Amino acid sequence: MTVTGIEEMLNNVTNIEKGFDRKARKAVQEGGKYFGDELQKNTPVSSEDRTGKGPLKDHVKVSNVSLKTGEYEVKVGYDKIKGRIAHFPNSGTTKQDPQHFIEETQAESKEKILEIFKDNLTL
Repeated sequence: MTVTGIEEMLNNVTNIEKGFDRKARKAVQEGGKYFGDELQKNTPVSSEDRTGKGPLKDHVKVSNVSLKTGEYEVKVGYDKIKGRIAHFPNSGTTKQDPQHFIEETQAESKEKILEIFKDNLTL
């Protein structure tokens, strides 16, 4: 890129900023989708379903990209139907040992998500 004047330079900076916004949104959305897919794979399935709403893994949700806090973010978790009970198999109860599948999914997915960010944000 060659720049011959201050107006051209400012236009180029504006174009780079707009391109970065699209790339950042895409990177965060792809990273969130990947984590959601991995969380769904790692969520344990019980042989009992007392709610009649299906297994917890079928209730994984990935939101759209949000910029409310000033940072790009995607919320990944369980929907309102079964989300309130997700902590029981993950953290355990007096009658059930903790499985820590959410933390394990975070640890397993970290490198791949960082790679997704890097691939999308490379200039």
